[in-house]
Amino acid sequence: MSLSHEREDNLIKTLKENFPADIKDASTIRRSRVNVTVAPEKIVDVALFIRDKLAFDHPTGVSAVDYNRESRFEIVYHLSSVTNPDQRDMVINLKESVPRNTPKATSLVKIWPGVENFERESIEMFGLQFEGHPRPEKLFLNDNWDGPPPMRKEVRFPTD
Repeated sequence: MSLSHEREDNLIKTLKENFPADIKDASTIRRSRVNVTVAPEKIVDVALFIRDKLAFDHPTGVSAVDYNRESRFEIVYHLSSVTNPDQRDMVINLKESVPRNTPKATSLVKIWPGVENFERESIEMFGLQFEGHPRPEKLFLNDNWDGPPPMRKEVRFPTD
């Protein structure tokens, strides 16, 4: 039995048609789940399109992934729709990569206010910088924390 991914394929097709040079990769990872990797300089344009034209109006999380060996971080915005009943079960993972030596990305708080604390967590735990973020201060770590961002792969903690 073959599973149809028609909705997912149509979503990818729409994004590629509207951003032919800016979508680096797009794929269906399973039913109702789509990965879309975007050039960092176009993340705002693609995010606005996803919110305004495709009705993915609800961020459910933001993840950071440390690809230490590749000298990059990947930032993943997990997006769903509350307003469109036909795609409430869909999730778009909107991804961008930034170099480890200059881990700067544009904040998407103005597009989805709900990402504010998720981005703050990535700032604190991975040392990422989100340009335009309204409150880049600490979220979880104690004020006296003076170590490196604790979720980076090169960080080692004592075992004693």
